[in-house]
This record gives sequence, structure tokens and C-alpha cells, in this order.
Amino acid sequence: MPAQESTSSSEKPQNGIKGLRHWRYDLSAGMQVALVSLPLSLGIAIASGAPPITGVISAIIAGLVFPFLGGAYVTISGPAAGLAPALLSGMLLLGNGDLAAGYPLVLVAICLTGLLQILLSFANAGRFAIFLPVTVVEAMLAAIGIIIIVKQIPALLGAMAPASKSMLTSISQLPQAFAEMHTAIFFIGCLCLFLMFFINQTKMEWMRKIPAPLTVVIVGLVLGYVFQLDARYMISMPHDILEGGITLPAFGEVWERRELWWGVLIVVITLTLIDGIESLATIAGVDKIDPFQRKSHANTTLRAMGVSNTMSSIFGGLTIIPGGIKSRVNIDAGGRTLWANFYNACFLVVFLFLAKDLISRIPLAAIGAILVYVGWRLCELRVFSRTYAIGRDQIIIFIFTILAILSTDLLYGILLGISAEVLMLLYLLTPSLRVVITGRFTFQQSVELFFKNLINLFRSPIIAVKEDKANSEPHYRILLGSVVCFNLIYLDKLLQSLPSNAGITLVTTESGHIIDHTAMEYLHQIEEQFVRDGRSFELQGLDNYYQFTPHALSARMSSLKIVRERTRLSDRAERMSKYAETHQLSFSEPVSAIIDPYNFVYLRRGADKSESNVVQGDFLGCHIKLFDYSHTSAPDYYVEHRHTLMLLSMPLDLALCPSIVITPENYLERYLVEFNEMPYGTVSKTGDIYRLYTQGTPEQTQAFAQRVDNFLKTHPKLYLECRGTAMLAFFPDRDMAAPEDLNTLLALASLLASTAPTAESTT
Repeated sequence: MPAQESTSSSEKPQNGIKGLRHWRYDLSAGMQVALVSLPLSLGIAIASGAPPITGVISAIIAGLVFPFLGGAYVTISGPAAGLAPALLSGMLLLGNGDLAAGYPLVLVAICLTGLLQILLSFANAGRFAIFLPVTVVEAMLAAIGIIIIVKQIPALLGAMAPASKSMLTSISQLPQAFAEMHTAIFFIGCLCLFLMFFINQTKMEWMRKIPAPLTVVIVGLVLGYVFQLDARYMISMPHDILEGGITLPAFGEVWERRELWWGVLIVVITLTLIDGIESLATIAGVDKIDPFQRKSHANTTLRAMGVSNTMSSIFGGLTIIPGGIKSRVNIDAGGRTLWANFYNACFLVVFLFLAKDLISRIPLAAIGAILVYVGWRLCELRVFSRTYAIGRDQIIIFIFTILAILSTDLLYGILLGISAEVLMLLYLLTPSLRVVITGRFTFQQSVELFFKNLINLFRSPIIAVKEDKANSEPHYRILLGSVVCFNLIYLDKLLQSLPSNAGITLVTTESGHIIDHTAMEYLHQIEEQFVRDGRSFELQGLDNYYQFTPHALSARMSSLKIVRERTRLSDRAERMSKYAETHQLSFSEPVSAIIDPYNFVYLRRGADKSESNVVQGDFLGCHIKLFDYSHTSAPDYYVEHRHTLMLLSMPLDLALCPSIVITPENYLERYLVEFNEMPYGTVSKTGDIYRLYTQGTPEQTQAFAQRVDNFLKTHPKLYLECRGTAMLAFFPDRDMAAPEDLNTLLALASLLASTAPTAESTT
């Protein structure tokens, strides 16, 4: 296999003119994205109550505008399913139940939303969205998923149910939709829905070569011809795209009809809120799977979305935000810069003009199946189980917000969810009625404490800032009280104002009472950023806080009494503890967020990364660390992956090798874009072929490969990654390591420690 193009961390692909050097990768990725973007854009427009062509127009405008404004790197923008319910409600509201009358009016709201986003970006408002309660944001997405599924059921049945703003009305219409079921349409819908789930979950690589949405569209087209479906069950496309496909915003009508102003304002606020939240959440998620680990800029992206929305509305298009599904396709296809988004738009233009008649033969049931799958991914059961794992407090907020959105609308539901978060924090902080009844508190004292806690939720958590020097670099020791989502802005503002080379120590003091889930996630992200930038970071004081659940990012409350009453070790922890004692190593059980100072490729990917049951200590003159590692990864961020990892760190006078990765078969191939692949013929005893990637010279790489060759032949499916004086190893096909697996990892450490050359001999 030919070696991949090497790109070091200092030569990460950039947007703009410099990005054109990667045109081969971006052109190919843009083509593949367009094949997924076309059916998704058509479906999102249909789900929004707009003409299908408007979804494609939106995707084209996004691709032609976003790459020139920047803000992200591999993110593909366009219409998104998350805003479809809001757009549908807006059309019904402004059009007084008439979608055709409401659409030109909604275009005015989209234009105003874009202008508002541009103004907000100049006010540096992009960072504010990330401090909304994380659980409320995730509940919003789950509720959107449920809404999409319910509203697409009639399309799968072939029933022509009228669009409804209310979810309760939509649910009440389902029995009638089943009564009007069209057998052929139902068959097409069920088959397409089955294919969406099966192809996305199968492990057969040959079936995943063609994106599932494209496969479903092709199957739908064929079955549409077989059953000779009536045109009303097909996508409706205009005869002339330029004349009949573009709807202009009704600015004059909105200006003249003052009774519309309040409705337009509601739609603008709703679209701005959801667009901003989902955009920033999406680019943060895409950054986590970017093979080059580049960081998107929130305000620049917000500004780019504002310009895109304004332009889209003028040409009759929908709202535009970064899309997670299309961005993932772009990364998997090898896209490197925003030029992939541009090429995607170019291909969509070609499809629109050359394949218009073919598009008009796609059954609505096939598009409905794609949308139902997208909705399911937003609200599947694992979303609920993941939230429950973070804490019971979070699952209560999660379910309440979903019910609030379903029973009202997106805007009021989100506001009610935020209010529920405030009440939950006050409930946790304020003594219960029992202490009033028993006389420990008077009723007046309890009321005063309630309002004091309410004020403190929005007050700066910073108690004191002490400046010092550490290794001639500035270092700041920051003392904190309670840290929650509503007061994080003060801490973020302080950290952004510090010198770029300054280190920090955050100390959660005894005067603090709670650190909520959103704050824990923020602190972990800050720690990762500091380590990535080579800056000193330390978080102290969490030992005095009680952790709601074993999840590394669960909320915590200060309670010295509970902390001192440590529970018995779990069975897994007991086994690891005995193993540590047997090998004269130390043991630590608590779950904590993991930090990657060596920049291992494997530890870059995914989210919710944590370590537990850590066995570590000196080993043959090196430092060894065995630990249980948990993380989630794209495309499914609701399923935990667990493995037991070994990290071996050698003294500076020894050297393992330059950056090398040896993987079983094709494991992590798409993340190794910074490496060159070298021919490697090692085959394990089970017939598995190992592949070798390197950033070093052939001589250095060959020398290291010879040291581990025999070991790999006798131990199948081992992943091995070296970074200078550090090495990471584990078995990807196994869950928590059994004692024999731990012994295998120790044997590998012993081999490398005993055969490591000195640093001088490798230069």
C-alpha cells in the first residue's frame, strides 16, 4: 500500500489559499459528502414544511459561503434536522396554519436571525452558549428527535396528514394515518428504514462503502418505478429551478402587517437560540474527531453562520448550521479543509440541474426513513442511559426538559429546562423542610438561605487570585467557591485574560458547596487545553467533594463526612488492588478525567474520557501505569468503550523510538493521517496482519520493529503506540483486562525496558 502524505503537527492543513494544496483529498471528500447531503437536505426541507428544493439551495449557499469565512476546518454546514421542527412551527404560526403563506414570512425571520448572529459574533457572544446547562442542550436534541420521528410516521405510511404545530395534535392524528395506510408505500418505508439501521450498524465493510442515505434513496427509486407510485407520493421539484425554485422573503408584507411582528420576534429568538446552541455543540463534537486535532473558533463560526443564514434566506433557503452527520462523512472520506464544503456545493449544483427529474422520482417514504433514523439517533435509549450514568439529578432535568418541549414548543421548553436546572441546584443547596420542622432552622432562616443560594448561582465563583512564578513562567493560584453553569462566565473571562504562557492551579475550597455537571465538563476541557498547549495546570480540592456517581464528570458536593466514609472497593477494584500489591505497585480506585500529556493518537479520539483502578509505580527503572480506560467515540457518543491500558514512561536518558503506531489490521487508520505507513509483514499466530505507521526514519523504525516483532507474532490484536520516551499498549478487542492480559502487558514493558537504547545511541 502506498504511504500516506505526511503532515506534521506544525503543518496542519489550513483553510484559505493554503488549503488548496489538499485539493485531492477535499475534492474526493466533497463528492462523497454531496451524495449524503442531497437526500438529507431534501428530507430536512420536507420535515420543515418547505419545498424540497429549498434544502438543496441551503446546502449550496452554505458550501459557497462558509469556506471563505472560516471558523472551523472539516465541518460541513447546511440545513439541519435540529431546526426543522422550529421552522415548521414558525411557518404555521406566521401563515396562520398555511405552510405556503408562512414560508415567505419565515424567510424574513431567517434573514433577521442571520443579522442578529453577525451582531452577536462581534459582541463575542459565541462563548456564552457553552455555559447553558449541558443536560438541557442534550434534552433539546432528544426532544427534536422525538418530534421528527412522530411527524415522519405518516410519510412512512403513505398518509397525507396535515402539518401540525402541536405534538399532541400530531400524536392524535396517528390512528387516522394508520387507517389511511398505503400498502406499497408502507413496504418501501419499512424496507428503507430497515436498511438505514442495518447498514449503519453492520460490521461488514463492503456494505458501508456506499453511505446508507444514498443506498436508501437508490432502493426507493427502484421500488418507486416497480410500484408505479403516484406523483403525490414523490418529491415535488419545480419545472424550472431558477424561476420556480426560488422563493423571495416577504419583507414588505411583514413590515405592513404589524400583527406579525410578535410572531416574527418569537421565531427569530427561537432560531437564534437553537442555531447557536446546536452550531457550537456540533463544532465542538467535530473537533474531537478531527484527525489533526484543530480547534474551531466559536465566534468566527457564529459570524459565518450569520452570513450564511442571511444569504440563504435571500435565495429562499432554510437556516444553516454545521452538520454532524455530513462532517463525519467528510472526515471518513479524508477531507482536510473547508474546501471540501465548497466542492460539496459544486457537486450539489451539478446534481440539481442534471438529475432534477431523477430526484423527483424519490419516494417521500424513503426520505422519511432517513429522517426517522436521524431522529432516532438523537433520542435513542442509550442517550437516556448515558445521562442517568452522569447522575440522577441530570436524568430528572433531562426528562423534564423533553416533556416541557413536547408539551409547549422548543423555546419555552428550553427556558423551562433552564428554570428546572436552577430549581434543582437550589434544592440541593438549601436545607430541606425537615430541618425547619425539627427546629434546626427557622422558616425565616430557610427562606433567607434559599434566596442567598439563588443569588450565589449567578455570582462569580472566584474568591481570590494569587500570582506567583514557576520556572520563570507566570503562575496563578485561583481559589473557587461553588462553580455551576450559570457563573462559569466569570471564570472563563479570567482564564482568557491571563498571559498565554501562564500556568494555573484551581483550588475548590471548603467555602464552595457544589460543582455541577456542566462545570465539571468545562474544567476538564480547560485542563485538556492547557496540557495540549504545554502549560501547567492543576485542580485541587476535589477530594473534599462527594461525587454523585462514578462518572468522571458527574456533579459533586462538598461533604467531608461522606468523603471520609469510603465505601468498599468494587470486585474489579479489589482484583486490581491485589495485583498492584503482588507487583509492589501503588493503587488508586477513584474515577477521574484522563489527561494526555504525550499526545497519543488513541487518547485523542472520543469524549467523556476517564481512568480508574490505576496501578502504577517504578518498574525496571521506568514508570509503569496500568489503568481501566473509558471513553465514547463517534458516531455514537452514548456508548462507552472500556479497555485496560498500559502506559510505560522511560527516563530521558533512554529512548523507545520516534513516533510509531503498530495496529492490528485497519484499526484507527483514519486517525493516523500524520504518519507514513511502512511495509510490515508481521503476522500473529491467529493470522492477523499488523500495520506499521511512523514519523521517524526508516532505520529508527526498523530497529524498533525488530525489538517487538517476535512479541507481536505470539500476541494477536495488540495495539502499540510510542511517543519518544512513552509507550501505550492494549488489546482493542478486549474489555477490562484479565490477570493474564495484565501479565502480557507487563511482559511487553519488561521487553522494552530491558532493550531500550540510550538517547545518545539513537542520535
